[in-house]
Amino acid sequence: MTADRVIGAGLFLLGLAMAWAASRISYPMLGQGDPGPRILPLVLGVLIAVLGAGLGLRPPAAVAGPRAEADETDSAVVIPAEPPLLRVAHAFNVVAYVALFERLGFTAATFIFLSLAIFLLGRRNLRGAALAALSAAIVTLAVGFGLKTGVGVQLPGVFPG
Repeated sequence: MTADRVIGAGLFLLGLAMAWAASRISYPMLGQGDPGPRILPLVLGVLIAVLGAGLGLRPPAAVAGPRAEADETDSAVVIPAEPPLLRVAHAFNVVAYVALFERLGFTAATFIFLSLAIFLLGRRNLRGAALAALSAAIVTLAVGFGLKTGVGVQLPGVFPG
């Protein structure tokens, strides 16, 4: 629990520093309604600060049963490392995303990238593939819509165009 508080405090301070540095960016705006280059780092800094504060200030987990004896140790679930082939697949996925972004546009390239990444990181079966495709479609459309209408970023191939 102490580690959570230390990491939370560090993330809170990092977020504050990032938001402060972003607020000091003074590049000219491109036109009417342009948020400029400071909006993304400012929002990310505030988000990091809020999540860091949440991590550092959350209450300790309630103990469900009687306290463990002093000689008993807590058990932990050990997650095995990814096989090297999966690491290569992730690296290939990122390189393919960068290469296909201009040709296919934001929506298609992002959907393919997220579908493959979510599938490789999750359950690798038919149900996992369907959930990966559904999740990737929702995230791709939400981010594309938010970037185009909310922030006004002009990306190639944003659906709906």
